[in-house]
Amino acid sequence: MKRKFLWLFFILLIPYSVYASDGSNVLSENVKYFKTITYSVRYETYNFNKLLNKTYEITKEEYEKQLNLVPKSTTIETTYKKMTTSILAVNSYYRYKVELEWKNMQKVRSYDTIAIGFASSVKNLGTPIFNEEYCVTNGGCYDVSGYVYSYVGRNGIGVTFRVPSGSLDSMKQTLYFDVQKNTSSTIITQYAYGDYAHATKNISSDKASDYIVTTGGINYSSSSITYYDEISTARATWHGSW
Repeated sequence: MKRKFLWLFFILLIPYSVYASDGSNVLSENVKYFKTITYSVRYETYNFNKLLNKTYEITKEEYEKQLNLVPKSTTIETTYKKMTTSILAVNSYYRYKVELEWKNMQKVRSYDTIAIGFASSVKNLGTPIFNEEYCVTNGGCYDVSGYVYSYVGRNGIGVTFRVPSGSLDSMKQTLYFDVQKNTSSTIITQYAYGDYAHATKNISSDKASDYIVTTGGINYSSSSITYYDEISTARATWHGSW
């Protein structure tokens, strides 16, 4: 089961069609904003400190202002990220897409996972495409497509990758794939559930790959979930006739 936190949320829904940079027709889009706080807790009985992480869904206004609502004396770091899930029309098929954009960077860089869950009325068409763009401080910008593991299941697809190290000015991960019908019936509703799992502790690639993807998002095994501070899914919805 995915670990849950208390969420405060802001969802931006675009009910009309616009066009993506690749010329595809954006039919539905859902944008969510998140803040992750890492703070130190003192356990006097056992005489040690422990770092804890908590992720909150926040408003667009707070994301843009980067408000820190936790006392600085206990805060180790506060990071912000934005996740956008889209359903697009591409020729006679549909494309499911999720983007995770970092406003500032987490200190822990290990193996993260980005994924999309979907209904069993559709199935993957072709190879999922993963892309990572990042710019190094006082350096160049890079565009890479490599990853260490991909999960392709009946109700979801995920990609696990190594997060770049060093001092970064920007970073964005993108996953998308086309879908075709998996039923002879008319499809009147489509859902795409974008999700992202960030490792808050160093983890091996084997443990980082121990998950499945469903309409509930990324679901890590009990031995791996404690390494991740997962966020809620961003669901894009399409209504029509297919």
